[in-house]
Amino acid sequence: MIALTSLLGSPLMLAVVVLMAFVALFIVFWMLLGTGARLRRDREIGARMRAAARVPGAQPEARDKANSAVAWLPTGVVDFGGKVASKAGFSENLGHQLEQGGLPLTTGEFVTITVLAGFAGGIVGAILLQSIVFVMGVAGVAAVVPWGIMKMAIRRRVTRLHNQLPDVMTIMASSLRAGHSFLQALDTVAKEIPEPGAEEFNRAVAEIRLGRSVEDALQAMADRVGNEDFQWAIMAVNIQREVGGNLAEILDTVADTVRERATIRRQVDVLTTEGKLSAYVLIGLPFAIAFYMATVNPDYISLLYTTSLGRVMLIGACTLMAVGIFWMRRIVKIDV
Repeated sequence: MIALTSLLGSPLMLAVVVLMAFVALFIVFWMLLGTGARLRRDREIGARMRAAARVPGAQPEARDKANSAVAWLPTGVVDFGGKVASKAGFSENLGHQLEQGGLPLTTGEFVTITVLAGFAGGIVGAILLQSIVFVMGVAGVAAVVPWGIMKMAIRRRVTRLHNQLPDVMTIMASSLRAGHSFLQALDTVAKEIPEPGAEEFNRAVAEIRLGRSVEDALQAMADRVGNEDFQWAIMAVNIQREVGGNLAEILDTVADTVRERATIRRQVDVLTTEGKLSAYVLIGLPFAIAFYMATVNPDYISLLYTTSLGRVMLIGACTLMAVGIFWMRRIVKIDV
């Protein structure tokens, strides 16, 4: 312990921290040099995609502003991040999740952001803490933050699409009763429904006009959304198109069913809110206390990873923590 403390307070550790800060600044300035070229490339790609898809109501300025958040990332670093994701085998899955969350990022950009977040967390941890173990922990937590933000974006977008589903079915049924074709009904939905549903249905209509079958375009949209009710509604539409029948009546039935399921789901969420809040507090409290103790009294908490008994206690606590988290999630999660 004395040797570790001496190492952390030595000039060598100070030199390492200074070197890391210098490297971080160098990377930032290097990335800033590629801003102009990256912005021009994003504008060109966005213009070509909008022209090919013929999406009505597209706003080029809004697209450019959305992409400008990561436009400072140089092409070389982004390409390297994309290659890392491809070699690791999670590029396709990550791309699907980014698309599902509606995030204007490529896999290479997201991997690069994750690495930079972890690097920044490591620097902050080295400044605040005196233990390399907790510095690595802070870096790991910082690297997980972009993934957490992506998951939150996916849940928020899927929830909004799910809430729009009954209105989508009702608009399609009304359009079909008015004598429109199925493609015209989809186009009406794309024009009448707000975001994010408008984006998905505009894309489906554009794919159908470019030669993709209706069934494949609708199924691809359901896969992108990733919602069970959305999958079920698309399945009902595709089956009806094969066997025939009154599609407008089926759409009305689907809309009523989805509304009833949404009502029941909201009631369940209200009843389980207290349990979820308690679970979040119980999960976060041990980590918050550990971080606080590592900041104010590192010698006291260092016994957990510098002694044999402390390591056994730490492994046992982590195991019990994992079991408790799994058990609490099972309690508060009710399938509707």
